[in-house]
Amino acid sequence: MPTVRLLPVAAERAGRIGTVLALAAVLVAACGLGGGKDDSDGGDTGRSGGATAAPAVAAPDRTRCPAGAADVNQATVATPDGDGASLHAPQEPFLVDPNSEAAQRAAAHPGEASTIAPLVQTPTAFPVGDWLTDVTGEVHARAAAAQTAGATAVFMIYAIPYRDVGLYSAGGLPDAAAYRTFTAQVAAGIGGARAVIVLEPDALGQIDELDAGKAAERYALLRDAVDAYAALPATSVYLDGANCGWTGAVDMAHRLAQAGVAHARGFALNVSNYYATADEAARGEVVSRLLGGAHYVIDTSRNGKGPASGISDPWCNPPGRGLGVKPTTNTGFPHADALLWIKTPGSSDGECGRGNPEAGQWWPQAAAELVHNAAG
Repeated sequence: MPTVRLLPVAAERAGRIGTVLALAAVLVAACGLGGGKDDSDGGDTGRSGGATAAPAVAAPDRTRCPAGAADVNQATVATPDGDGASLHAPQEPFLVDPNSEAAQRAAAHPGEASTIAPLVQTPTAFPVGDWLTDVTGEVHARAAAAQTAGATAVFMIYAIPYRDVGLYSAGGLPDAAAYRTFTAQVAAGIGGARAVIVLEPDALGQIDELDAGKAAERYALLRDAVDAYAALPATSVYLDGANCGWTGAVDMAHRLAQAGVAHARGFALNVSNYYATADEAARGEVVSRLLGGAHYVIDTSRNGKGPASGISDPWCNPPGRGLGVKPTTNTGFPHADALLWIKTPGSSDGECGRGNPEAGQWWPQAAAELVHNAAG
């Protein structure tokens, strides 16, 4: 049951590490550079997060977070890499993109500008995928803007082959070679800028829906991408870890380990979904323990009212939702590095069987409702 619908509107819108980085180096030189689905209804270089002194989080409540809990006696699945490549913690401030989708919408529709001002003024991830015609250029524009502003750019990477297994956001690059080239292009665009990468929402949540060959290829591509991005000097990499209503903590920890999370900063939670921050953090702490203390980020772009209930496919454009807490590294949870706006608030999750706008299309009514119901 789908969760991530991150495609922007089209009109507005490599071997292992050695091969990827070699191609990235070529692209850097050319550019003159020195980045769920669910089953319910309902600055420094240490591994410490934004709030390491916070008390431990209680086990997830299964009535709110059905896929969160795990056997406390479960053995550790993986431990973080100690080579230093994965240790970049995100730093505030995060980039407010003057060319974000919300900013473009406000400029093109002045009558909506005041309503969606909170969306224009809040740092939101830049979606990077197969719809971009100049991947390195588009990424570098954000990375350069971040450097100028003394900020951190946030990128959501969404181009894996067989993306969304034929559902609303189906697509992705055609094969492994194209994806490795794409990874190198993104890395070249980021260069030495401070950046956060949220890598391939849904890719691990859906991997059991692929045949064995395609699943093995996906794991390999994710490992390659983690290594390429983690090798950048100021980039924090987070593999997507689904949400607390979808994939169980133990299963997800195993998938993250196989995808190379030991070389990354950690994992991302709740991307494009609506679960409450505290519930996602509770599951995040379970997964973190299974991974030997890996860190995580939580998407709070639309979770200000929590998840919907009483409707089919509550992950897909549920009514009555609101903006969540604005991006911050002051999380209050032991291993949570940041709360981020990853999904673009105001863009549709998909048609949803209700005649809603297609995935990624701007939806003025939804944007206005999110602002009206914003948390805090």
